[in-house]
Amino acid sequence: GSAERNRVLSQERAAAVVAYLTEHGVEGGRLSSHGFGPDRPLVQGTSRRARAANRRVEFHINGQ
Repeated sequence: GSAERNRVLSQERAAAVVAYLTEHGVEGGRLSSHGFGPDRPLVQGTSRRARAANRRVEFHINGQ
């Protein structure tokens, strides 16, 4: 898909993770979500392996 579509899809995935966590007891005010689509790849390239590695959710744990 287009870069814009992938950004939207990425944001939807991130929001789904936040929704799951809040439904399972994590305080929503402690969470935020950001979808980056093709803008922050871990692995360069367009191979199946590179695309799979870049399709991810990252957690960054901050102080309280």
